[in-house]
Amino acid sequence: KVKITTSSLNIRKGAGIGYAKLGTVKKNEVYTIVRETKVGNATWGRLKKGPIVGSSWICLTGYTKKVK
Repeated sequence: KVKITTSSLNIRKGAGIGYAKLGTVKKNEVYTIVRETKVGNATWGRLKKGPIVGSSWICLTGYTKKVK
């Protein structure tokens, strides 16, 4: 699980900023990450639940912190 630490973070259709924006998550919200992948220097996480299940990703690097 991760907690959002920035005011707003885009949810994308894939891991990377080149993918379409599907929505946003807000500061202090907590989400379950089911998969992580590296794109360049950034780690992206796939949300367990999102606008498109299985295709909803957020950038974890610099915008989230792991929580229990």
